[in-house]
Amino acid sequence: MTPATSAPPDDGLLLCYCTNLTVGELREACQAGRWPLAGKERTGKLCTGCVGDLLYCLKAFGGRDIE
Repeated sequence: MTPATSAPPDDGLLLCYCTNLTVGELREACQAGRWPLAGKERTGKLCTGCVGDLLYCLKAFGGRDIE
């Protein structure tokens, strides 16, 4: 069994191929209260895999949920 890790993902990690969104862009936007970022407004239309990752990170970074 692999031990669980609580290390945050690297900011350069590409979170979403649908919009070319990185973890760092999402983290900065959430911290500044600027989510969704300009040009990333269509994140509600992402593929299933990207939506799951995005919602997880939004919750972890303190952003508001996507409706």
